[in-house]
Amino acid sequence: MLDYMIERMAKKKIGNVKFSRTKPEVPNDKDEIGLYIHIPFCKVQCPFCAYIRYPRNPKLERPYVEAVKKEIDLYRERLGNVKIDSIYVGGGTPTIMPEGIADILKHVGNDFDVSSDIGVESNPDDLNEKTLALLLDAGVSKLSMGVQSFSDEILKGIGRRSHDAKQALDAIELVMNNGEFDTFSVDLMFSLPTQSLADLKRDLDIAIGKGVPQVATYPLLLFPYCKMYHDVKENKIELPDKKVEKKMYDIIVNSFVDAGYEPCSVWSFTKRGVDKYGSVERDEYIGVGAGAMSNVGEYFYANTASVEEYIQTLGRGSLPITIGAKSPLEGIAARWLSMSLYEMGFDRREFKKRFGIDVDEKFKSFLRWLKIFGIIKVEGDHVQVTRKGMYPLHLMTKTFLLTFIAKACAACMENPKPLNLRLG
Repeated sequence: MLDYMIERMAKKKIGNVKFSRTKPEVPNDKDEIGLYIHIPFCKVQCPFCAYIRYPRNPKLERPYVEAVKKEIDLYRERLGNVKIDSIYVGGGTPTIMPEGIADILKHVGNDFDVSSDIGVESNPDDLNEKTLALLLDAGVSKLSMGVQSFSDEILKGIGRRSHDAKQALDAIELVMNNGEFDTFSVDLMFSLPTQSLADLKRDLDIAIGKGVPQVATYPLLLFPYCKMYHDVKENKIELPDKKVEKKMYDIIVNSFVDAGYEPCSVWSFTKRGVDKYGSVERDEYIGVGAGAMSNVGEYFYANTASVEEYIQTLGRGSLPITIGAKSPLEGIAARWLSMSLYEMGFDRREFKKRFGIDVDEKFKSFLRWLKIFGIIKVEGDHVQVTRKGMYPLHLMTKTFLLTFIAKACAACMENPKPLNLRLG
């Protein structure tokens, strides 16, 4: 009953946003903002992946890097001397083109005052001594690696053909022995086809045994346009049911807590004293690259998912924005609250500073139910997610991604033609 209520409330608060050919207003009065850089290219397109990706095409890589630099320049003209206090490079597979990442990051440093750590996603098959050196020289301090599972059988079952278990283990050893990254995180997945509770526990034990500083454990999320989504609908693939997923989540939390890790989000666990690795760690950020999304002020908007359209549009000196949504204050506040709870809590003073109203006044009923059911505890101004509350908030986060983000990605891909928007 509680799980159903959480999902329903999440859908009501954040699932009714409509994306359209809305021209966003990018403000020029920000003191600081986050930056997301999207590298869409992949050697292998996994059938479960919901995010904007594109088959690797070496001929497009250099034009793409130059287009990203042009987009950064356009934002520099609009935003002025804003401070970049969060940088995250995602994909796709960013480490498919490490030289390109280094070039882009250098350009960001030339255009903006950067006062942040830099996080980059990677794949095991891309990592070697040369790539690690390039990333470190470019200022990358946080690295994540998409392993998904240490079982070759499970990797094969989800279509993850870019690496095998041995490559993943070798890459972990390489990064751990390097020792120069401030944070290193390994991504695992659960609720996968054919995955048993024992399979999951084995994956967790391997990561913990290797001493990985942070491990992120993501559930399989199937957006309607993914190949695996249709395979499931057509009964070609069977997924664990909700009861099994709940058992899997309990195993994840218990395994990490027992091993001395602390939850830094509903899906991520860090060793004590380790600076967490996460995506853009701000509620406002600019996204550059094909398919990149931005969240600024009242607007959430996305670039074209077409690499060709992206490159051509920047060549004309226009931003490659294709769709967007303007949210009322309540919608913006609901998204902020959702992501803060995902990250295990928030300070009520920060909410009031951001939105000019007390969180207890804006979300009185919602927070009261969370407190009654023991999902959160309140100590002074700090609202903390409890261990009991982690699974319900796991469901809430899934709902957010399967409604809001899924709609945004779908609309972005359905509207490849940018709005021909120039920033004055």
